[in-house]
Amino acid sequence: MSQTKSTLNLVVAACKSRGIGKNGQLPWRIRKDMDFFKKITMETKDPDKKNVVIMGRKTWFSIPEKFRPLPKRINIVLSREMKEAPPGVYIARSFDEAITMVNKDLSDKVESIYIIGGSSIYKAAMDSDYNIRIFLTKILADYDCDTFLPQFDENLYKIIENYEGVPTGTQTEKDIDFIFEVYEKKVNQMCEFDIMAAMCSNRGIGMNNKLPWPCIAKDYEYYTQKCSPTIKGKYTVVIKGRMTWESTKGLERTHPGYLNVIISHSKRDQLESDEYVNKVTDNLDTALIYANTLKQEGKCERVWVLGGQKVYDDAIHHPCCKKIYLTEIYKDFPSDTFFPPIPSCFKETGEAGVDPDIQEDNGLQFQFKVFTRTE
Repeated sequence: MSQTKSTLNLVVAACKSRGIGKNGQLPWRIRKDMDFFKKITMETKDPDKKNVVIMGRKTWFSIPEKFRPLPKRINIVLSREMKEAPPGVYIARSFDEAITMVNKDLSDKVESIYIIGGSSIYKAAMDSDYNIRIFLTKILADYDCDTFLPQFDENLYKIIENYEGVPTGTQTEKDIDFIFEVYEKKVNQMCEFDIMAAMCSNRGIGMNNKLPWPCIAKDYEYYTQKCSPTIKGKYTVVIKGRMTWESTKGLERTHPGYLNVIISHSKRDQLESDEYVNKVTDNLDTALIYANTLKQEGKCERVWVLGGQKVYDDAIHHPCCKKIYLTEIYKDFPSDTFFPPIPSCFKETGEAGVDPDIQEDNGLQFQFKVFTRTE
């Protein structure tokens, strides 16, 4: 399984007024800074991989044509206007689409992600739920600029001293003084979560985007009791795929104690306009970073992953998954989506308060099982 890149590296030079450009060009020319940019964005630890550089259309055209695309790096240009990708370049229509492209189609080829401008692209990165590292060349003078680095709260960022490969102290070139600084904002990575699922004997979990079996009231009560928050003023983060969300009805959709996070690569505008959707992300890691932010703010009590098949498959192999609450229904039903095999690192342990005996409801026999990660 490919490893999702969860840190975005921003590389930028800015003067005292935070200016970064004038008429689509750098207001200064500092060879040491250009060499640093080339080195930091090009070097990889794995010789079989490259770094990706993500830039806006104006930044792309600000690069002299003879240097486009930037060599020995994967170039992604964000543009809604460019109809065709230049040779050796990928086009993305949005920031999220670019990150999805890296984490899916290009994941096995990419070591690190570098955001290289312009201003709106920097802001999109800073506003994202990813960990952020900023390589800032701080030019100790003012220049006439029309483009600026977005403000970022330096109290939320930790300055990293003596970062490997970054020159220290004040540098001088052509009477221009500047320093290289590195800032990091950790969203404290991802939080632990549990899985809640029900499957029939053939591991089926859905058919035509519905449950394959008739209503099992006892299982629904169990699910609701487990997933609902128990601490006043706190919420449960519920993570689902888009199709699972679209099949969600009634109180489960409008539950006042749930913060619904939907993983989707399509229909984002529709999902983001849904009053009951709190966050739309394109992968599980981003969803967990968001959930952990809520935990740090004291808003979230627990995090649950509730399907569908692809989300379950990512979740069950994720190191932050601690328990699987699985209702096994002892009958086959025609299904088109299935629960993945449980990895050997999980052992059936049961849990206090969870009845291990075989239950019966609506003519069906089933059992509540709890699997705990032991490795």
